[in-house]
Amino acid sequence: MKKITSYMFSARIGRFLMMLGVVIIGFSSLSAQSTSTRKDRRLINSGNSLYKEQKFADAKVKYREALQANSGSAVARFNLALCNAKLAALNKDNDSIASRLLAESAEGFTEVARLGRDKAELASKANYNLGNMRFESEDYQGAIQLYKQALRLNPGFDEARRNLRIAQLKLQQNQDNKDNKDDKQDQNKDQQDKQDKQDQNKEQQDQQQDQQQNQDQKNDQQNQQPKDNELSPQVAEQILNAVENNEQHARQANNKGEKAKGGNARLKKW
Repeated sequence: MKKITSYMFSARIGRFLMMLGVVIIGFSSLSAQSTSTRKDRRLINSGNSLYKEQKFADAKVKYREALQANSGSAVARFNLALCNAKLAALNKDNDSIASRLLAESAEGFTEVARLGRDKAELASKANYNLGNMRFESEDYQGAIQLYKQALRLNPGFDEARRNLRIAQLKLQQNQDNKDNKDDKQDQNKDQQDKQDKQDQNKEQQDQQQDQQQNQDQKNDQQNQQPKDNELSPQVAEQILNAVENNEQHARQANNKGEKAKGGNARLKKW
C-alpha cells in the first residue's frame, strides 16, 4: 500500500503536467476543422511554439486571439486551459493568483468536455485533466467519475485507466482508514464505558462500606450505653464487689461469735 500511495502523488503532479505537454503539441493539427479559419490556425500554431518554449503567458495571449478569431475553436479553448494550469503551477506560492488561474483552467476544460462525442478525443482529454484536478484536491470520488467519462469517450486512453485505478485505490484506502478510526473510537468508547461502570461500582461499594462502618460505630455506641432497665458493667461490678465485701464481713463476724461462744463453754467447764 505504501508504494501505491507514493505512486499516486507522482501521478498527481508529474503525470498531470506531462499530459498537458503532450496534448497541446499533439492537437495543433486538429484545428483544421470546417469551422476554423486560416487566422485562428496560425494563432494556435504560434501559441504552440511559445508553449514548447515554456513561454506560457505569451502562448496564452495567442490562444485568446485565436478564440477571438473563432469563438468555436475547441482546440484554442483547450490549449488556453492548459496554459492557465501551467501558470497556476508557476504561481503556486500566490494562492489568490493560483486559485484564479485554476478556476479559469477548469472552466475551459469543462466547456471542451461538454462537446462529448462531437469532439470525442479532445473531450476525453479534457475530462482526464479535470479528473487530475479533482485528484489534487483529494476529491477522489469526483476524479473517478471524470476518468470514467474520459474512458467512455476514448476506451483506449491508458493514462485515464491507470489514474482511475489509482483514484479507486486511494478512495478505498481513505475508507479503510476511516473505518479503522471509527473502530478505534468505538473501542475507546467501550473502554471508557467499562471504566465508568467500574468507577460507579467502586463508588457504590465505598458508600456501602461507609454506611456499614457508620452502622457498626452506632451499634458499638449503643452497646456501651446502659439501657433504661439495665446496669452498666461498671456499676454491676461495683455492686458485686460491695456484696462480696459484706458477705466477707458477715463471715468474719460469725467466726468471731462462734469463737466467743466456744471460749465461754470451756470456762464454764472449767
